[in-house]
Order: sequence, then C-alpha cells, then structure tokens
Amino acid sequence: MDDKIDSSWRRRLRKIRNIPVLPHHNGHDLHLTTSEGKVYIIDQFNEKVPMTVRNHIIAMLSEFVGTFLFIFVGLGGNSVVNNTAAQQLQPAGGNLSADPSKILFTAIAWGMSVIVNAWAFFRVSGGLFNPAVSIAMMAIRAISPLRGGLMIATQMVASIAAAAACYRLLPEGSLATTELGTQTSVVQGLFIEMFLTAQVVLAVFMLATEKHKATYIAPVGIGLAVFATIMMGAAYTGASLNPARSFAVCVVLGSFASYHWIYWLGPAMGSLLAVSFYLLIRKLEYWTVNPDVDTYETKVGHDIMVVKDRV
Repeated sequence: MDDKIDSSWRRRLRKIRNIPVLPHHNGHDLHLTTSEGKVYIIDQFNEKVPMTVRNHIIAMLSEFVGTFLFIFVGLGGNSVVNNTAAQQLQPAGGNLSADPSKILFTAIAWGMSVIVNAWAFFRVSGGLFNPAVSIAMMAIRAISPLRGGLMIATQMVASIAAAAACYRLLPEGSLATTELGTQTSVVQGLFIEMFLTAQVVLAVFMLATEKHKATYIAPVGIGLAVFATIMMGAAYTGASLNPARSFAVCVVLGSFASYHWIYWLGPAMGSLLAVSFYLLIRKLEYWTVNPDVDTYETKVGHDIMVVKDRV
C-alpha cells in the first residue's frame, strides 16, 4: 500500500514540476529512472553490465577520485612550505633539518588527507590509495589479484593526474620530490622506506582489515600512522611510503633520481614484511592473548568466545 501511494505521489510531482524522477529504493529493488519513456544510460549500465565487471568499474572510479584527492591535498599542503618563494624566506634555504616545523606541517597535511579520503571512500574501494597497500591486500587475499592490479593501475594514473594539477595550479617549485637526505645512503634509504611502509600497512591490517569495535574509526589510526612515519622519515628519504606518490611527481617534472628505484622496492619490501607478521600472529591465534578486548563478534566470528573458554 505504501509503495502504491509513494508511486502515485511521485507521478503527480513529476507532472507538476516536469522533472525526472530519481531511482528510489522500495526495500527490494531499484526502479529504473525514465524520462519520456527512455531509460537513462546509467540504468542501462546497471541492467546490462555483469555485476562483477560493474563492481570493478565502480571500485576503480572510487579509487581514482580518492587517490586523486589524497595526492592533490597532500602535495598541495606540502607546497605551502616547500615552494620556491617560501624556501627563500626560510632559514638555511628551507632545509628540513634547520626548520623542523616544516616536517610537522607536511606530516599533518598528508596525515589529514589520508584520514579524510580513506574515511570517505573505504566503503566503496577500500580507500587504499597506495600500490604498496594494494600489494599487501592481495598477499593476504583480502582482494583478488585482478582487483589489486586494477587498483594499482588506477592509483598510478590518479597520482599522475593529481601531480599534474598541482604543477599547473600551485606556485613555482611546489612539487616536492622524494629525495635522500645529505647524510642518508641509498641502502639506508631503502630500509627506512621498508620499515616506515611496514608501519603503515600494519596499521591498515590491524585497524581496518581485522574487524573490531574501533573499525569505524580505522582511518584516524591509519592517518596517524602516516603522520608519525613522515615525522620520522621526511628528513632522510622524503618519507614516500607510496610508489605512486614518488613516481607521479617524477613523471610530471620529467626527472628521475638515479636511486628512484628505492621508492618502489622499499615500500614493496615493507608491505611484504607487514604481511609476514600479520599472517604469523593470525596463525598463532593472536585473539587468545586478550580475548576480552572485543565483547562482540569480530572477524574471527564466534570462535572468539570458544577460545576464551579454554584460556
């Protein structure tokens, strides 16, 4: 009865205002949106494209927008204190070691960008924004190799687009490349990137992949992990942690450092290190150590109550 009243009301409203009727949910399915007897393209897409293909496309679209905004806001925030004009006014020509407040500002910009965009997009694509995180999610089989490959390709394209937008819109010298510090060797930089990336990936695993009471605020913890790692690594490696971020800036500027490869290998090694630890503690049934930490069903399901009885 309610559906009939709703449909009648919507038809009268359409005649009065001569406006298209949006799809509405009746509890079972979505009605097609029509205009003068023609089905909208979006509805044809929903009806004709297989669910699996459609989901991949939607996830790629979400990941593109999320990654673009994440990189754009991060690079843009970074540019406030790192453009050519700003550096001329700073002590020692803008050297990070001479002005640690720049590191704080940069870390806040990237950390907040992660929080906002991961929170906004994690319900659709997972809000990964980072090929290293995508590799880790594939390694633990949280996403399929096909979905992971599509996510990585999307992240690369979106990052380049965001870097190009920053290059055209922001002051000269705004695009900050990830570079080794004067006292950091290539090997040191490689392992710094590895450990910092492992920190971020572990935060993703334990706060988002593992379901618990605080899962809904996982983006905050992940953003804080990014903040902390940039605070530590910015002066030594530029704290990339994300191959797409480093690669995109180099593509737009048309210049690659001879050691650019560490910003690929380091994060990849870090993601696999985090995967190894995560799989180990799951194999050891980590939830038995502190079984009362969650009082309702988690990702391990009802087993958490079963193992509690034998601890």
